[in-house]
Amino acid sequence: MKIFHDVIRNLIKSLLVFIIIFVLILGLFLIVNKTISLFITIIFILLYVGLFCYCMYAFVYASKTFNFLSFKGFIGLISFTLLTITCTFATIFFFSINLMITNELGENLTFEEKMEFYILPFLKDKTNSIDYHAIKTHKLRTTYDNVEIFYEPHEKDLLPIIKHAIDKTDTLTTNLFGKVEDNDIDLILHSSSEELYEQTSLLKTMGYFDDPNDIVGIAISDLDEILSDQMPGIFYFQSTIMHEYTHYRLQTFMKEQGLYINRVPLWFHEGVAEYVGMHEVAHRYYPFKEAPFEKLITHEEWEEYRFDNYEVYIQSYYAIHYLVKKYGDEIIRSIIEETAKVNDFNEGFTRATGITIKDLQEVYLETNKISMNQ
Repeated sequence: MKIFHDVIRNLIKSLLVFIIIFVLILGLFLIVNKTISLFITIIFILLYVGLFCYCMYAFVYASKTFNFLSFKGFIGLISFTLLTITCTFATIFFFSINLMITNELGENLTFEEKMEFYILPFLKDKTNSIDYHAIKTHKLRTTYDNVEIFYEPHEKDLLPIIKHAIDKTDTLTTNLFGKVEDNDIDLILHSSSEELYEQTSLLKTMGYFDDPNDIVGIAISDLDEILSDQMPGIFYFQSTIMHEYTHYRLQTFMKEQGLYINRVPLWFHEGVAEYVGMHEVAHRYYPFKEAPFEKLITHEEWEEYRFDNYEVYIQSYYAIHYLVKKYGDEIIRSIIEETAKVNDFNEGFTRATGITIKDLQEVYLETNKISMNQ
């Protein structure tokens, strides 16, 4: 019975100490950057190694007389050894998570943003999991530069069109924000918008870019119309590829600047993508339902206005069109770089342009009304 009580007592002690260390490490990694977190990890690992070596020494020479931090005797030694090993793995785990988050999303995340990503795996029904492996399994594949294209046999003749759209986007995005360090991405062709919805649950869309998985998806509206180079099919197909590939390029550039992509409002993301996708298209202005830019920040806000018949894509396109025509192609890069410096889009935007978002709301449409009707 005494042995049983000793085991329970040491397990409780170990659990309490582990919880304290767990909370301490988590708190530290939530508030420090990856360089400091690496330094902290090294210190903790060295401490754990030292304690583990001490435990091994105690096992050989002093297992019965072991007494350290209220862990006593042979059972206390076993408990403390297991605690040391568990804390080592916990520290490495948290460092890996912190490294992954900062590398993928940028170093300038707030405490709350980091916490959201730490607890994301424990949340249910918060994300829609798409089985990309099942979608790609029976498709043919070919590689073009950094893009692996997945398609059906009867869609093979679309490949030259896809490659041309990628090349064109490469040129246009390089003009806007310079060369980026490309990583490998997948481009999946969906036979129709209906199939795209069935496989992804994305409503009313012809394409998507899944950033965490580095996947672009494109729906084929009318295969015969596209292959015969007829409008509007060929235009929408090429434009959608350019739009989604621009999302990939823009977000890659943001990450290179150490900028969390959600720090930049969605209207800017979509406006840049639409600006490239609609390259050399002569837009004639027509009145449309306009939303405040300050209400087009998140995906939830964007979808709310989009499904309420606001022309959010057209509005965002006009905003980027105005900025590029007034300040030049380099303004997109400048806005991102200034935002990365201060970790705030509104301030970065003003630093780069000299105007506020409210100023933009007042002037961008009037300018486009004039230019588009000439």
